[in-house]
Amino acid sequence: MAYLVEFDKRVSKDIDKLPKEVARIIVEKCSVLEENPLYGPNIKRLSSNLYRMEVLRVWRVAYTVEGSKVLIVLVGHRKDCYDRLSRRM
Repeated sequence: MAYLVEFDKRVSKDIDKLPKEVARIIVEKCSVLEENPLYGPNIKRLSSNLYRMEVLRVWRVAYTVEGSKVLIVLVGHRKDCYDRLSRRM
């Protein structure tokens, strides 16, 4: 089953703040979510439909899965990602 990956409006601002190379790698890794966003070596389930993916050991991509749609809701450094995530959800 193929999933449709979409970015929340606020995520584009998150990505713009990152170094160019890191942003490029994160966007590439997000394309992996089209195949299987529920399971993988760097994917962890946070709640019923909320997941996070680890990228480059210190960056986190938080996303929700509803049906065949993946909505990326946050991209950030691990030191403040979860605080920001709680404010966004």
